[in-house]
Amino acid sequence: MEIQGPGGVSGPQRIEPQRVTAQRTEGTEAQPRVGDTAEISEHARLLDQLAEVPEVRMDRVESLREEISAGEYETPERIQKAVDKVLKEL
Repeated sequence: MEIQGPGGVSGPQRIEPQRVTAQRTEGTEAQPRVGDTAEISEHARLLDQLAEVPEVRMDRVESLREEISAGEYETPERIQKAVDKVLKEL
């Protein structure tokens, strides 16, 4: 939009994409002229990763809570599986 004095407002103007052009000076290679840049903060990266975390399956959580309360969760097979995973990571 361009304002040209009182009451002189023009309509919308077309937005042109920014072009990267090369500038060459004598004896040097062409250097591209850099346009706009954007940087993603660490906070934004963490938010993006958080958005990819699957939702909590509350039915599964409740089922496991019941098994733990009833003393049925810690079986020798599950304990051995957990030990094997820990040893594998070490």
